[in-house]
Amino acid sequence: MMENGTTTNISGLKCDNTSCDYRDDSIKLEEYESYINVPCPECGSPLLTQEDYDQVQKILLLVNTVNSLPKATDYSEGKTKISFEFNGTGNVNMKIEKCED
Repeated sequence: MMENGTTTNISGLKCDNTSCDYRDDSIKLEEYESYINVPCPECGSPLLTQEDYDQVQKILLLVNTVNSLPKATDYSEGKTKISFEFNGTGNVNMKIEKCED
């Protein structure tokens, strides 16, 4: 059984420019604010737009809210992975997968 119903694993940034494959997986969530509108070292496009940063903050708020609710779910059925993909516009693509324990 999990202590918290929902956990996050947010890190790394990749360039949103479709013709650029730059990514830096070493960037920590705590550093994101300092990367807003910083140009990609390869193509100059922003590594993190204000819109995408704001969406990350909303996701974190949602996770904190869910974890503050009284436990209503038995998590013994396994884990679910939710992935978010940002494209610089503030729009978010979400993918949900059941994880094997």
